[in-house]
Order: sequence, then structure tokens, then C-alpha cells
Amino acid sequence: MKKLTHKYAAALMLLGVVAGMELAAGTTTASAKTSNTSPWEYGKTGKYAWSAPKDDAAPLYYTNTKKNGYIWNKIFTKKLHNIKNYQYTSWYAQKSFKRNGKVYYKVTGNKVSGYVWHGYVTPAISKRISTFKSDSSYIKYLNTDKSQKLSRAVLKYFPNAKVSVDLSRRGAGQFVDNKPITKAMTTSNYKHVINLTALSHDLKTSYGSTYSETILNTLDFPVTTTNAAVAKTVNSILIKNGYTQAKISNLIKQGYKLGIYINGGTGISAGKQGYPWTINTNAGTMNNAALFLAK
Repeated sequence: MKKLTHKYAAALMLLGVVAGMELAAGTTTASAKTSNTSPWEYGKTGKYAWSAPKDDAAPLYYTNTKKNGYIWNKIFTKKLHNIKNYQYTSWYAQKSFKRNGKVYYKVTGNKVSGYVWHGYVTPAISKRISTFKSDSSYIKYLNTDKSQKLSRAVLKYFPNAKVSVDLSRRGAGQFVDNKPITKAMTTSNYKHVINLTALSHDLKTSYGSTYSETILNTLDFPVTTTNAAVAKTVNSILIKNGYTQAKISNLIKQGYKLGIYINGGTGISAGKQGYPWTINTNAGTMNNAALFLAK
């Protein structure tokens, strides 16, 4: 199972780097020493340069323009994609460097990758679930916010479910008013609780061995495929464990509410200036995903 380094990082992740020489114009890579303990590689890579070792350690960004903005090849001789055509893509920003006086990011989203001017993307930010005071405000957020694309894809498999912000907070292990982990919320106040996030299925490795993957694992993996594909996998696990659409509908009719929280690798705040951005990735939860039915 893949280690999701960035999602268990400390509260504030500074993407600034130590002073040093700037990369020369035309340079498209930034070298950095490898560390097994930090999700970011700081290294002596220059004032506007940093790099992340792999996708699941890089921050997520969204497209930030509806105008023409091009994603280039490594040597900036070919326009590979027009970013305005990727309004719903989540991008991993894997590298940053300065070229001809402008800061560029190396981005990867689904099967698209290349080098883009930093102003065409913006950090993927989600709201703290503790800020929602009612089910209706949380449901509106789930249905409309850009950070909740995966949540909406999963919700399609729970038609007519009544979403509970309280159950969502408790299922995600939300801290009580940001108190220590011993004060984390639980679902103990519900009499009947079904932790769907813990359901699993077996998968085979390329070597022929098998391993177990839970719904939590599935929702917590990096966005290397589409949200619809991830949600389809979640539904497949539900069905394999007996939670068919018919059974889920029946539980909802019995009064079970749905708790859903999917962080999706987003931050909860970002600096308003400076390159790279300062991104706070501590979502204040024990888990980065929760899917519960309870009453």
C-alpha cells in the first residue's frame, strides 16, 4: 500500500526554500537531496526552486484561468496542452523553478503533464469541517465547492441519503475545538454505526501476491485517475461487502444518516503571496476520509 506522506505531515508546510543561486534561464529541472522523513525536498536549489520526490508528496493545485494558458514540454519548445481545457483537473505541482524571470511549475494531472506558469494554477484548498454549523450548509458545500469533486462522485452512489455534518466530523475523527488528539470526536453517541470506510477488497500485485485495500485507502490515494473512477472503485468495494444500492437505500429508509468527509489531499489555507506558496495541509482530522452510516 502506498504511503501518503503529505497527508500526515505537520500542521504548516513551508514551501519556501533556502537562499541560493537562481536557476539559469532555460533551465527546467531543480535538483534536491532526497529525504525519507520529509514530504518536501528543500535542498540548495535556489530562491524560486523546490521539488517533491513523487506525486503523493506534492501539493494539489487547481486550474486558475479560463483564458489560453499553455502547458509546455521540458525544453519549452512545444505547447502540449491548453490549461483552459482542464478546468476540473487536480494538478500535482512537483517542481518549481524560475525561467526568464517567471516562476513555473511542473504539473501532473491524470494523464497530462508538463510545465506551466504558476499563475495559471492555484492551491487546492478545502474548508475545515468544523466551520459548518448545520447539515444544510455542509451539503451546499459538498454540492458546489471545487474541492469536493470526489465527494460528489461518491455521493452519486448514495441517492436520497441524508448527510449529517455531525456524523461526518465524528467519522473523520475531528478534534473537539482543536484540542489534543485525546479529545478527538468519535461516533459513540450513535447506537448503530456502520463504518463503510473500513470495508475492503483484495487486489493482486504484479508479483502475484494479494493485499487488502480499504475504502479509506482508495479515497486517500493520490489523484492518479478520475474522480469517477475512484468512486466506481468505492462502489465496487461496497457491493463486494454486501452493501448494494438496494441495501443502502433500505438502510436510509430505516433512518440511517450518511457521514462523508474526503480531504482529497487539499490544504486548508494558503499564503496569498510568495513563490512557492505556503500551504497548511493539516486538516485537523485523524483520517483524511470518512464514509459512515449511522442512526
